[in-house]
Amino acid sequence: MKKAFFLLAVCSSHFLMAQLNTKKLDSLFMQLDRYQKAMVSVSLSEKGTIIYQKTIGYNDVEKKQQANVYTQYRIGSISKMFTAVMILQLIEEKKLSLETKLDKFFPTIPNASKITIEQLLSHRTGLQNFTSEEDYMTYHTKAKSEQELIALFEKGKTEFEPNALHSYSNTNYVLLTFIIEKITKKAYAEELRKRICAKANLGDTYVGGKINTEKNEAHSYSFENNSWVTSDETDMSIPRGAGNIVSNTRDLSMFIEALFDGKLISQTSLANMMDLKDGYGLGMIRLPFGKNWFYGHTGGIDGFESMLAYNQDNKVAFCILGNGYNYPLNDIAIAMLSAYYNKPYSIPSFETKKISIDNAKGFDGVYNNDKIGMKITIKEDGGILTAQATGQSAFPLDKVSELNYKFEAAKIEITFIKENDGGIRSFKLNQGGMDLVFNRE
Repeated sequence: MKKAFFLLAVCSSHFLMAQLNTKKLDSLFMQLDRYQKAMVSVSLSEKGTIIYQKTIGYNDVEKKQQANVYTQYRIGSISKMFTAVMILQLIEEKKLSLETKLDKFFPTIPNASKITIEQLLSHRTGLQNFTSEEDYMTYHTKAKSEQELIALFEKGKTEFEPNALHSYSNTNYVLLTFIIEKITKKAYAEELRKRICAKANLGDTYVGGKINTEKNEAHSYSFENNSWVTSDETDMSIPRGAGNIVSNTRDLSMFIEALFDGKLISQTSLANMMDLKDGYGLGMIRLPFGKNWFYGHTGGIDGFESMLAYNQDNKVAFCILGNGYNYPLNDIAIAMLSAYYNKPYSIPSFETKKISIDNAKGFDGVYNNDKIGMKITIKEDGGILTAQATGQSAFPLDKVSELNYKFEAAKIEITFIKENDGGIRSFKLNQGGMDLVFNRE
């Protein structure tokens, strides 16, 4: 349900199947597992055949219950692709149209007489995203009925006139869920089984409920104070078709292959999904990898983060489902696609390098950047220089030079600035090409 769009930006080349370096990918995931950097399940498939898959981590940390290729994860906003497909199926069945107005189903929603099905699908309604509202975190773990959610939406604000702009809003896809149920007179879960799972032969994809690790469903986690901490569990009556589906990498690969093979909707409907305006189509986004374009979606709910995408030229699908991250999901995706397209990529080293107390002397303190409202605490801990942003876990800094340190996993570089008197009262932080100066309090 969280908006989690990623940009994959490296050069492209033609793929040679024989050069897929599975050992190097295995080494990457071995590092991520060893240093508790991620708990993920991944797959790469080409022309319907899985050519690489790997699972690391636990579906239940407390029980030390290892995840496997069949483990099911909450897929967050990847669910929107499923919902969009079902809406397009109803349109093909002449039970709906892209121009149908929202007021046919929910006349009390703000601007309902102006909002179309197409605008709901493409996030161009102007309806406020209810999961971004201040009180959302006070009720997201508790069940809510359709009537309760509609009452929330009725009171919600509008950000702009329909079709004026694009603004990602889970409200749109919850409404689409209810529209599917009103037209079919069946539960969303039943329509999902009939309209998609049965047609694409998905055996491990369904609407989630209370997480049950004994049934190979994964809990999600955040990494805090050097350990995995269980995340809150959103009640799945809240996200509905905006983010309530549970699946695994094998099923999701088959889903997106079936979608592009024309087994779920027509090529005309698929082309509508892929027609992007302001970066978003009808339940679909586009991810670049050099000159290669992948179509799919990303997802995030609680501690889960996910990515699913397909390239039509090579007929390759990749999927990443994770229930715990202490390393960027995007970097995992880049490594997988680099391996597929035979491009170089580096395996990060997470070994921390100890420094002498003398080297750390003068760096320790709390540094602040007023413009972004963030504080970072620098201190020496057991011979290791660490940095910790407000509300986040501490991370180790490896020494590059006397004043320059880095945290390779997140591509962070910190350069301390020495004053004329030899004192350190500020540092420059670089991440993703952006420089920020933090001053010691």
